[in-house]
Amino acid sequence: MTTYNKNEVDEKNKRIFYFKNILKIIVIQNVTMFLYLCMLFSVVHSFTIEFPYGTNFMVKVKGINLLTVNQQTKEDLQYLFKTTPVVVFENQYITPEDHYLISTWFDSNYLNKKIHPFYETQVPSIDQIAIRGKGVADCFGVNDVEIRNARSFKYTPLWHQDVVGNKWVMPPVVSSMYMIKTPETGGFTSFASMENAYESLSVEDRKICNEINCIYSPIHGYGAQVDFTGYGRLDKYWEETMTKEKIDAMSIQPLVIYPTAEDTKRSLMLTPNKLYKFEGDERGKTPAYTQEKIRYLMHNHVLRQGNVGKLHYKENDLVIFNNRKVMHTSSPLEEYKEDRIFSLLFLATKTPLYNISTAL
Repeated sequence: MTTYNKNEVDEKNKRIFYFKNILKIIVIQNVTMFLYLCMLFSVVHSFTIEFPYGTNFMVKVKGINLLTVNQQTKEDLQYLFKTTPVVVFENQYITPEDHYLISTWFDSNYLNKKIHPFYETQVPSIDQIAIRGKGVADCFGVNDVEIRNARSFKYTPLWHQDVVGNKWVMPPVVSSMYMIKTPETGGFTSFASMENAYESLSVEDRKICNEINCIYSPIHGYGAQVDFTGYGRLDKYWEETMTKEKIDAMSIQPLVIYPTAEDTKRSLMLTPNKLYKFEGDERGKTPAYTQEKIRYLMHNHVLRQGNVGKLHYKENDLVIFNNRKVMHTSSPLEEYKEDRIFSLLFLATKTPLYNISTAL
């Protein structure tokens, strides 16, 4: 039987102790490296993108759950939104509260207030969001309410920018829609880049447009008769009696803007069905003249080939877009018979409109 003296035992225990500590260090280093690689992989490969809409300003984001993103991924998405103004997220299972919170990532100047006019179908728990579309709203606390729409939305895809022409609130930087129920056919939204439209103008036309201010009349827009183009007014609205109510609701906004203080590219801003006339009383600034020029601008620059993308929704799609950089259409209600239900957010903002006189 082998025996050890005390010094030998102490030396053996020291060696065992040192060996165990070395093993611990090796294990900890490897685990740390593994976790670091996992984190790096999750950052680099957190989502993928594709451009299936035929334009370079609309992008689809795939392989992401917006409820579980880390800070780095959130910052990547904010950068993507800065570079590409229409972002579509597929397969998102979110509540109105999630919808609102996610949208706020993309405007650091957002205001926590309601700016939509859809009081009948606003979500009780977060009234900045309303249920829109066609059919009966029966979700998120809105119970069995018929969704009402103006006649101008029945047959024509109206081109517009959200809340442009409203005297009391700024047009949002961020607008978003979350698709709850989709019809089998129909129910698409088209988008057009207003940055590209401005850049397609000649130098002479840019100078002219830079100096134009638009007088908007929301009341004249409520009953607008718009032709198949989605922007051509058919009615002679200027022949209607001008009342104090109509005058008080009118507002003046520039035709050309910088969408935010950070932007260095100019963009057109326009909602044809609310436009009354260009500002000014001299000859050539009549409502009829204004409509003629807007039809020319829309046909030859905004809706020119390659500047329009069409989004056919699937259920649980979330689209977030820069409302000051793109124009979009409504979906003609009579294209489909089934219900089409989505939640809609106009995210209020304190970001002013930067026109040429307030250049950067």
